[in-house]
Amino acid sequence: MSNRQKRFSLLVPSYNRPELIRLTILSLLENASDDVEIIVADDASPRQCEIRNALAEWIESGQIKWIGHRKNLGWSGNRNSLLKAASGEYVILLGDDDRLKAGAIEYLRSSTSRHPEVAIFGMGYDVIDEYGVRTFTFCTPKAISYRISGNSSWQEIFLYDAVPMFSHHPFTMCSKRTAALSIGYRQTVDIADDALYLCDALEMGHTFIALPKVLFEWRVAMVGNANYTTLSGSQERCHRSRGLLLAEWLSRPELRVEVKRMIVETGFLAKFCMISKSDVVELKKLMDHKPLDGQKMGDYICDKALGFRPSLSRLVGRQLRAIRVMGLGHIPRFLQYQIDKRRLRRIKEGAK
Repeated sequence: MSNRQKRFSLLVPSYNRPELIRLTILSLLENASDDVEIIVADDASPRQCEIRNALAEWIESGQIKWIGHRKNLGWSGNRNSLLKAASGEYVILLGDDDRLKAGAIEYLRSSTSRHPEVAIFGMGYDVIDEYGVRTFTFCTPKAISYRISGNSSWQEIFLYDAVPMFSHHPFTMCSKRTAALSIGYRQTVDIADDALYLCDALEMGHTFIALPKVLFEWRVAMVGNANYTTLSGSQERCHRSRGLLLAEWLSRPELRVEVKRMIVETGFLAKFCMISKSDVVELKKLMDHKPLDGQKMGDYICDKALGFRPSLSRLVGRQLRAIRVMGLGHIPRFLQYQIDKRRLRRIKEGAK
């Protein structure tokens, strides 16, 4: 890497995946140029030596910068350490088992040049299975700008429902480094720190644009491979993190009025927590309790969400909201998603 001013910092938080991280780095090097830096930070994982050895040729040549933490900083702490180590005008965090698409940086270079006022850019993505085979594709059919204002589209970011899933990836985004450092990732909400990051960005008055382009591949355990697990964990952990996220919002006296009003509405809570409106009644009692107990709220949400089966009207309503934000172009993409889901189901049944 040269000493010239960096435009992009490609940041990889690493933990225990020496077998896959080389593929990740190769995809980054394919996108690299003189104004791009690559930094890997391993969070004191048990296989840190193996990971460094896998990357040794690039570390020694100066093509990537290596940070091997001696003490575990946690999920969010490692991400924050990378933001602090970066020198680029823009930062992009990518999982240590994911892959950047060829030409992704040039596309982002063009997008950031056209919109210098925008703090964060979201991107479409392919979901790949343990073996690197595409399973789903999620991408907005048109560019969408989100900002807390008279337009209600920003509420979908807080709902963390159909729009983030079908529009852009919640973690791998392109952010101005100055904005990313001021926002940061919070360990208090566990694996929801990426959702909180984007919500905090909007809270601070930043603009977020979801770009209509698939720019990377996100690896997820899909077909069943004992040698691979998704680090974000179980469905239970995801549900519990929503309780932690809700408690984080409720604990903030400086929360914007529009957000404060929205997060206590029964309709919002039912959708956000993926529970019934009748279950929201008990949840509101937990929300009123002082001091707030995010763990208890998370346990309650998890218990109710795991047994909840949404009605057809709620499922249809979710996609109608997505169409309202992303336009009619969402319809063929949603239909393709249903086709891909059936194909994946057949693959899983055949593997038994």
